Parts: sequence; structure tokens; C-alpha cells
Amino acid sequence: MSGEHIHDNGVQAATSVALSVAMPFFRNDPCPLISMLTNQVGLLPVELLLVDDGSGSPALTRAVTDLLDEVPAPAKLITLTHNQGRSAARNRLIAASTAPFILFLDSDMAPDRPDFLAQWVKLAQADQTAIAYGGYSTLQIPDCAALALAKHIAEGSDCDPAAARQHRGPLALATSNLLVRKSILADIPFDTDFIGWGWEDVDWALRAAAQGHFVSHVDIPATHLGLDEAAVLLDKFAKAAGNFRRMVDRHPEMAALRSTQMARLMKHIPARGLLKAFMRAIALAEWLPIGLRAFAARLWRALWAAEAL
Repeated sequence: MSGEHIHDNGVQAATSVALSVAMPFFRNDPCPLISMLTNQVGLLPVELLLVDDGSGSPALTRAVTDLLDEVPAPAKLITLTHNQGRSAARNRLIAASTAPFILFLDSDMAPDRPDFLAQWVKLAQADQTAIAYGGYSTLQIPDCAALALAKHIAEGSDCDPAAARQHRGPLALATSNLLVRKSILADIPFDTDFIGWGWEDVDWALRAAAQGHFVSHVDIPATHLGLDEAAVLLDKFAKAAGNFRRMVDRHPEMAALRSTQMARLMKHIPARGLLKAFMRAIALAEWLPIGLRAFAARLWRALWAAEAL
């Protein structure tokens, strides 16, 4: 395709590939994850696929290709000339995959178990599997002030075990650690109208569920090593408001979420600009109790979402 460069490590699979591990990245280093996966590949029928969504860093490209050349399985890096967005990058990975199943894995994740890849291959080879989300953890995140807010919020909403996530179905899914049968993705690609950060994965899951595809939750977790410092996290919350509005307009299921209910409540609150400034100050104050900071961050997110509704 035009506007991209492809590096292939030249390894030929000994048997048919059962699982494509698909990793998009943009200006972050996927090398630690590549190294972890390389240690787990062994004789597993997998391929590693990466898309650099326009990072524009020759040094990063060299580091990634050097590592891929050491992987004892087929591996490929697709470097896009220009940033195309998260959904477009994942759709490019889908097009490049050769296996019947794709494991979407964010490039700043770290498997929490030594048989992580083997467990996903086993699930991919099970006839009944369609869509499975493995979960998210903070097990490998050190305790530090800079990441305390993001870690606390994640542990309160994103790190549930499979049984708890299953009750929420597609609303508890993320593409950070997600297995999907490729034939489903041919019919239901990721929506490239979602701009920036947030919600495009839940949108995809809700559309897939609406077409009768069962979303299974399993315990094959990975740690998100790329937690954001507080100011960056708040900025992402603010910028996700437009995508949140798209979700509310498109999916009736969103009405039941506490975040939607809070945003609708905040829409009727006067002086939202002043309240946003106050909530931001509280969320950034590392000397305050973490529970209070997390509450302020959630209210900050709701205030921005209210502006978009």
C-alpha cells in the first residue's frame, strides 16, 4: 500500500498460523513487549504484527526491526508515513494478518503469566471461541506518586476478574488484550470516525454483540505499563468527550452507565467552567487522599462529557 513501509523478518511458519498478535503503536516503544512475547513464542503457531501509526522515528523503527529479526516466528512491522488513528491502525493489522484469530495487544502491555501466549493459542483453537477479552491489571506497576491517580482509577474500574466483567458484557471490553475471530472483523471493522482516545473499542464490541457475537471474558490478564501521569490522564478524559457523545447517540446501552448518568446530571449544573478548574486542581494535588483525587478526576471527566452532550 502507498504511504507505508513493510519490514518482514523472513521467518516461515512450520505449520499454519493459528494466531496473529496485532500490536499498534504511536510514539511509544513496543520493544519490551516484543521481548516478552519472543520469550514465550517457542513452537507456538503465532505471528507477530506491528503497525507504527506515523511515529516518524527512524531510531524507533530500527530498534523494532532489529528485535523482530530475532523472533523465532513470522514477524512484520508496517510503518505508516502519516498518523491515521487507532481504528485505522487496527484495521491495517487485520488486513495484514494470516491467522483465523487476531489477538489485539496494546504495545505498552506486559503479560502477567509465562503461558500468556499459549493460553491465547489454546483459546483460538477452541471451536466455540468468537470474541474473548483477557483483562487488564496493574500487577507490574510500581507504587509511585506520579502514577498513583491512574493506578487507583484503573483498579477501581478496569481490573475486575472475568466473572465480574462478564456481567457487563461488551461494556467491559477493551482492545488492549482482545481475541477476535478474523471473519467477524471482516464484517465489523473498527469505526475510523472515532477521533483520538477513547470508546472506539467499546463501540466495536457493542456492534459485534448486536449482530449476535458472544463476548466472552477470561482471565488471561496483562499489565498496562503505560499508565499516564495525572495531568496527561485528565487531558485524555477531556479530549474523549466527543467520542463519548458519539457513543451515547449510537448505543442505547450507554444510558445505563454511571458515567452517562453523571454527565447528564452535570449538564444542568451552572458554572461548569469554574467547577472544572476546581476538580482539576484537586485531582492533581498529590498530597490529598487518593480517593478524593479519583472522585475529582471522574467529576472532571463528567463535566467535559456534559459539554459534549
